Amino acid sequence: YPETWISMDPSQDFIQVPVLKEDKSYRTIYNLFHKTVPETKYKILKILRVQNQFLWEKYKRKKEYMSKKMTGLDRIMNERHLFHGTSQDVVDGICKHNFDPRVCGKHATMFGQGSYFARKASYSHNFSKRSPKGVHYMFLAKVLTGRYTVGNHTMRRPPPVNPGSITSDLYDSCVDNYFEPQIFVIFNDDQSYPYFIIQYEEVSNTV
Repeated sequence: YPETWISMDPSQDFIQVPVLKEDKSYRTIYNLFHKTVPETKYKILKILRVQNQFLWEKYKRKKEYMSKKMTGLDRIMNERHLFHGTSQDVVDGICKHNFDPRVCGKHATMFGQGSYFARKASYSHNFSKRSPKGVHYMFLAKVLTGRYTVGNHTMRRPPPVNPGSITSDLYDSCVDNYFEPQIFVIFNDDQSYPYFIIQYEEVSNTV
């Protein structure tokens, strides 16, 4: 498990651990989030690290499996840190069961019927529903994007790399744009891990 993880009771499915402001990961996530979400409009309240040993093991196994089929640069590009906006009521469900490709399409299925992740927090913000207390929730997830192709709304899984062969490998994910992908869609839940939760709110203009 990552060295930053704290020990947890084996009977717990997951725990959410607050990330301290002085931690390096806090600063990294803060900068990544505010790269596209202006600090003048939204303020981060807290960042929580999700520790789920079962999901982490599954994700790690999938990463090793995918890496075996890849060469140098592809292997480095395989794993990305991407945003996923959500609502408060499903946060704990995601921490326990992971992002579910079958239900994540509630909002958008333009590039395939899977779980959607974005490079820009500003895009994911559109899917982050404000809680009754005015808090927004967004995950920064680890995602194994692998080999990708442009998706469409009919896809329930990625298309084959070699359409002529019945045993062809499938692409690992679908994207909005092949040359400059901003949105990634994955169809298997072992290709993602809910790494951090960002809680943030709108900055009030009242003085």
